[in-house]
Amino acid sequence: MRFIHTADLHLGAAPDRDRPWGPARADAVRQSLPRLIDLCNQEAVDLLLIVGDLFHRPPTEAELKETDYLFSQLSITKVVLTAGNHDFLRPGCAMAEHAFPANVSFIASPDPETVHFPQWNLDVTGFSYYAEQLRRDLTAELSCPQDGKRHILMLHGGDKDHLPFKPSALQELGWDYIALGHIHRPSISADGRAAMPGSPEPLDRNETGPHGFYDGSLTNGAFSLSWRNFSDFEYTDLKINLTPEVSFASLEALLRRRMKNDGSEVYRLILSGRRDPATDFDGEALLRLGCISEVVDNSQPDFPWEEWAARPSHDILARLTAALTPAEDDPEAERKKKALVYAAEALLSTVKRPGGEVLR
Repeated sequence: MRFIHTADLHLGAAPDRDRPWGPARADAVRQSLPRLIDLCNQEAVDLLLIVGDLFHRPPTEAELKETDYLFSQLSITKVVLTAGNHDFLRPGCAMAEHAFPANVSFIASPDPETVHFPQWNLDVTGFSYYAEQLRRDLTAELSCPQDGKRHILMLHGGDKDHLPFKPSALQELGWDYIALGHIHRPSISADGRAAMPGSPEPLDRNETGPHGFYDGSLTNGAFSLSWRNFSDFEYTDLKINLTPEVSFASLEALLRRRMKNDGSEVYRLILSGRRDPATDFDGEALLRLGCISEVVDNSQPDFPWEEWAARPSHDILARLTAALTPAEDDPEAERKKKALVYAAEALLSTVKRPGGEVLR
């Protein structure tokens, strides 16, 4: 039996809605379910597990009608679905009372319930959220039945407000596989029997790196699991270490070479190192180079601190350096070094020599 384990599709989410690439991001999230269904058909997948937060918020009947159509396009694949903390089931809500297509088993109970698949000698157990938070650790109540069948457990959570559990405790429960959801980054337990696929599309600027799903099989007592990349978009932290020789034009040229120009990657540009104090690294201009969501400038101006310290004691730069340079063992040395840099930048931008030249 071949299965795909996904979670946290968050249909209806619109990441980066205020940025030029926002519509394409929303389209990628919306298309994640149709793409997964196409893959299930192409690869004759037996079972699709969706462990909570199929929707970004409790869906309307119109939204459920759209997913019904998509699920109806599956040729052989069965679906097991639970509600998570984003699409939790409120009394009388559309999802709680919805009749999904026959190939979809929606576990709508707040208590663990089991779906039986006798053709694979398999039981799948899970439950749905009925509130935005679930702060009780239920793992002690979820030991695997010992009945000769194969068993999969679906759990949405993993932080203090959403089904808190210790990963080590999951390994003691005895399930053939524990399909997790809620955390948007992929992870897997030490024994390989519990996994968090992350969201198939990144949903936030901080969700860097590849996104996808887990591809598994349970055959004749054997178990295998592999993670597969799937997302159309990727958020990337692009780190550039500056030196005083780097000009703004050379930085722009470097970024044009490093960045993809097909819109498939959104970058957070992080500058570090030491830069020429006279060079203006225009953050707004850098944002206009492409899909750059943020410029984080952690670089420091390459001021000649030792030269300034050696100037006559009445020199303003010598006085500034002496007053603000921290001792090596000062517990607040980093904060004071930043203050020294800010003070030097402010001074040099306002104090001019008699001829009008900015003091350097």
